[in-house]
Amino acid sequence: MARQKREPCPETEALSEKLGQTIQRLRTADKMSLGDLSSVSGVAKSMISQIEKNETNPTLATLSRLSQALGTSVEAMVSDTTPDGSALVQHSRIQDTPLLTSEDGLCELRIIGSLDTIQFVQWYDFKAEPGGVLESSPHPQGSVENLTILTGELDVTVNGETWTAVAGETLRYHADRPHKIRNKGQVPAHATMVNILAHTVRSR
Repeated sequence: MARQKREPCPETEALSEKLGQTIQRLRTADKMSLGDLSSVSGVAKSMISQIEKNETNPTLATLSRLSQALGTSVEAMVSDTTPDGSALVQHSRIQDTPLLTSEDGLCELRIIGSLDTIQFVQWYDFKAEPGGVLESSPHPQGSVENLTILTGELDVTVNGETWTAVAGETLRYHADRPHKIRNKGQVPAHATMVNILAHTVRSR
């Protein structure tokens, strides 16, 4: 059965527009042509052009390759924090919260952490449909990821080891190597993911 096509949502459209502008700004600041960025990142020139023109919603894997080629992070490319000097540091409305999707289209990752702290900690809201898989490249050496299951059941695989956690449980694992999260259950899963980066973690 074909998967039902989702209608575009306002927050996704806003993210795409902001993201396209950011990628174009970073590319031109580095004096890179579309072809240059394509060669360095491995992302097709036509795809980069579509992203910059807000004609497509890129996957997390594509954003990861582009951010590495541009010398930045996915979080920095899609986050926008504007301090106003008041006691309230930030009020992130749903339309301002970056939403990324996995390569298979079955997982959603919202970046809910602050841009000001991404060098130390990265905080996400994660949702996965049944069968959904989120594959991630290694974070800096020594990083530890913390996955707390809110609903459903999730598997985490790192270097051939696989662990399963259900609602109310937390998995903490080394994230400085390729890792993936999979929903092998029959219902959608929801989790909070916090990645503590290398320089705040002591190896044991």
